[in-house]
Amino acid sequence: MNSDFAAYIDNLKKQIKSFDANLTITEKKLQYGIQLTVTNSDSKVVLSVYNGKKGIKFVWGGTASELRSQLEAVLTGKDTADKGDIVQAIGNDYTLLRNCADFKGIWAGSDESGKGDFFGPLVVAAVLVDITTAEKLVRLGVRDCKLINDKEVLRLAELIVEAAPINMVLALKPEMYNFRYQQMRADGKNLNHLLSNGHIAVLRNVLRQCPQCNYALVDQFTASNDIRASLQQEFPDVNIVQQHRAEADIAVAAASVLARAKFLEIMQELAEQVGRNELPKGGSDAATNCARELLKELGRGALERLVKVHFANYKKI
Repeated sequence: MNSDFAAYIDNLKKQIKSFDANLTITEKKLQYGIQLTVTNSDSKVVLSVYNGKKGIKFVWGGTASELRSQLEAVLTGKDTADKGDIVQAIGNDYTLLRNCADFKGIWAGSDESGKGDFFGPLVVAAVLVDITTAEKLVRLGVRDCKLINDKEVLRLAELIVEAAPINMVLALKPEMYNFRYQQMRADGKNLNHLLSNGHIAVLRNVLRQCPQCNYALVDQFTASNDIRASLQQEFPDVNIVQQHRAEADIAVAAASVLARAKFLEIMQELAEQVGRNELPKGGSDAATNCARELLKELGRGALERLVKVHFANYKKI
């Protein structure tokens, strides 16, 4: 088990203990992961955590129980979201951190947009909130950007910036993205390292503006400990929590909206630069076909200022 995955498992156990310090946790090695068995006086929950090529995978075992539902909520944000309401993963609340040790009601959240899009930038955003701000964002209808359309994203982004002025958005347009990606590959690193650097940069910015903040929540995309290790050098008192489906938390949801809004803004700018009404989103055949057309019209140099060249789409044109 590598050190990053070991640190990830340790963090999972800390999250479980933060939820209920009386729970008993035993650990067993699997071929490609770790099995955690969590018990209390009434129930037993088995969680197998696999670290594969596609990232972290959870497999839940044991019979359905209140404890299992609670742990799924704590560790993955899995809960019910009715008619666009914010997922309330811990109790009747809008933050995944409520039951964490020493939580002071001030926290930061970060998320990204554009990671899976052939055209356009990679954008990472962070938002810092307190309880009052969080409640205001909920009333405004802020939620994970994947649950709302682009028009609503742009509308909400303006409201978020006004309600939560401590925020940071970092965008890597394709030309700079391609340059930085090539640097990472030359150093034996991958996209997750580039993405980690983005989260580190935006969280560092907002944490510097609020010394009282002692928690930061990141949507989990890798088992790597880079984000925590880097930020805690400067902010040793800040707990860095990486969690799957963290968009259930209002701070991360707000960050997802800001990141998506900037992505849409830059996509429109790029489209206008090449005389198009819009450019295809995602990594579909439509994106590949559009790139072929632009290659013929503008040449390879111009195309590479529009797309992420390491995508499989690029090899098809």
